[in-house]
Amino acid sequence: MSTASSKLRNTRDEEQSTTRKVASVAHEAIDGAAEKAEPVEQKLRDQAGKAGEQIEATQAAATEQVQQSIKRAESFVREKPVAATGIAFAAGVLAALILRR
Repeated sequence: MSTASSKLRNTRDEEQSTTRKVASVAHEAIDGAAEKAEPVEQKLRDQAGKAGEQIEATQAAATEQVQQSIKRAESFVREKPVAATGIAFAAGVLAALILRR
């Protein structure tokens, strides 16, 4: 029996050794993948940051354009109220004709 228990113990030791080797290889593979992914992740983060800045700049420019258009329209209405009323009436008639169809 001592021979059988000795063989069993050796088999267990070999299994544990194999498990440790597999775990070690898996850890090395994961560490290698993480090292390769890190620069890609950083590049993506940088590009996302730049895109966010561009979106903010575009939004600010669009907001400014809208505000300028509103100011021009308000100024036109103050300077020429009769013409503004006529234009609004014509636009309403045109919209009504288009929506009836």
